[in-house]
Amino acid sequence: MSGIVQIVGQSSGASHLLSVDSSGRSLVFDATTHTKLDTVETTLTAIETDAAALEVLQTSTNTKLDTLETTLTACETDLAALEVLQTSTNTKLDTLETTNNAIQAAVEGTLSVSAPAITATNSALKTAAAVANGATETTSSVDLNAVRRCAVFGSLTDTTGNIVVEVSADDSSFFVNSEQTIFVDSANNFYKTIELDARYVRLKYTNGSGGSKTWTCNLSRKA
Repeated sequence: MSGIVQIVGQSSGASHLLSVDSSGRSLVFDATTHTKLDTVETTLTAIETDAAALEVLQTSTNTKLDTLETTLTACETDLAALEVLQTSTNTKLDTLETTNNAIQAAVEGTLSVSAPAITATNSALKTAAAVANGATETTSSVDLNAVRRCAVFGSLTDTTGNIVVEVSADDSSFFVNSEQTIFVDSANNFYKTIELDARYVRLKYTNGSGGSKTWTCNLSRKA
């Protein structure tokens, strides 16, 4: 037999085609089956597309995972370096603490600070000395050396008079210290703290009261 014989039929609204080719083989075409096969093919194509997209996504995911792994490895390396640094720091701190303890032990109980005792020195410049009217009485000088502050006190029966402070650099030439004048109170007493940069000091009283007067004078300093 040669050629193709085709028999076309229809049942239940679906077309059916029966063909016989030149080799005598029967070929059956069913429209419903063909439609389903087209749907399957479309589905397979969609699956292949999704599979390709999944493959791309998997590749991207693998790349990101590799990046994360690299980052984690770098973090582990940094943490290891920090651990080494911390260990080194702790060792240095321990060494410093040991050194500090050694220094403290070396000086503890042995280091002390002391100051020399402060002593007061008094010079009795005049003791109930009589000064005639119109006379000038001068005390002996006092070597203050490094002392800059002293106290002058005593009594004088001339409540209208005053006592002059004189200073000197060589205990020979004396000059009046105009910044320091000592006055007598109503009870015939006097007291004054004076600060001097000169080495030598003495006191002078001139009696202009019209009668004889008596004075007692002391000078005290601390060193």
